[in-house]
Amino acid sequence: MRVFVADDHEIVRRGVRGLVESQEGWELCGEAGDGQTALDRAIDLKPDVAVLDISLPILNGLAVTRRLRQASPDT
Repeated sequence: MRVFVADDHEIVRRGVRGLVESQEGWELCGEAGDGQTALDRAIDLKPDVAVLDISLPILNGLAVTRRLRQASPDT
């Protein structure tokens, strides 16, 4: 399973990265610190799962989710 993580706090991204990498068959395919970057990268990377902070700067997690579902419905 390919996982993408977006959070504006590096410590949170690092923690989620550790959890993902500890699971057999899971891969962290990308990460971002703001909503616009998250949307752009997730559209390009097409992860299976996107873990998004609801309070991301620039675009919040809800806006990213709505746009990502349109651009990459399999995520």
